[in-house]
Amino acid sequence: MRQKVAIVIGGLRGIGKAISLDLVDKGFITYATTREQNIDIHVENLFPLQMNMMDEKEIHNVFKLISEQHNTIDVLVNNAGIGYFKAFEEFTAKEWEDVFQTNVFGTFHCIQNAFGLLKKEGGRIINISSIATKRSLPLNSVYAASKHAMSGLGNVLAEEWYKYNIFTTNIHLGATYTDIWKGVEGFSPEDMLHVNDVARVVSFVAETPLHVRIDEMTLTPPKGVL
Repeated sequence: MRQKVAIVIGGLRGIGKAISLDLVDKGFITYATTREQNIDIHVENLFPLQMNMMDEKEIHNVFKLISEQHNTIDVLVNNAGIGYFKAFEEFTAKEWEDVFQTNVFGTFHCIQNAFGLLKKEGGRIINISSIATKRSLPLNSVYAASKHAMSGLGNVLAEEWYKYNIFTTNIHLGATYTDIWKGVEGFSPEDMLHVNDVARVVSFVAETPLHVRIDEMTLTPPKGVL
C-alpha cells in the first residue's frame, strides 16, 4: 500500500505548521508551502516548498513538482490566509486586493491545480475557513467576505466533485491562539482553541474513508465566539 500524500498551503507557521506535523505523525508524506525563502526544517516526511499565493506560476510549479514525485495527492489543506481588521470605511483598495488575492484567488488556483491529482484516486480538500462566515463580527468585513468566498466555493465543489470521489470540507474556526494574538488586549490563550486542536480535527477528516462526506465543521473554544 502506498503512503498517502498531503499538501498544506501555508503549512509552516501557526495553525498550518501544527496541521503539517500532525499529518506527518499520522503517516502522510506532507508538503508544506510557505512564502519564506530561507526554510530550515528537518522532519522526516515533511517537505517545505516556497510558494507565494499571489503568484499563479509559483502555484502551478509546486503542484507540477508534486505530480512528478507522486502522480497523485490524497489531501489538499487550504490554510494560507491574511486579514486586516478595522472599520470598513478605513480599508484601501490595495488591502481588499491583497486579501482576495491570497484568500480567494490563491485558493482557487491551488484547488484548480490539485484537481487532476486528486481525481486519480479520490481525495479530500479541507478549507480552513472562519467563524466569521457564521457570525457577523465587527471589524471583519474584508476578511469575512474572503472566507465566505472560500466556503461558498467549497460548498459547490462538494456537489460537483463527489462523482470523482473528491470531497470538500469547510472547517469554520473560532478564535485560535497563534503568535498574532500575543499582547492583544481582551484575548487570553486559555480562552482560545490551541493549534493542535485544529490539527487533530484536520487529520481526522484527512484519514476518514472516502465513503463518508464531511461537508463542514465548526470549531470554537468552550466560551463560543469570543
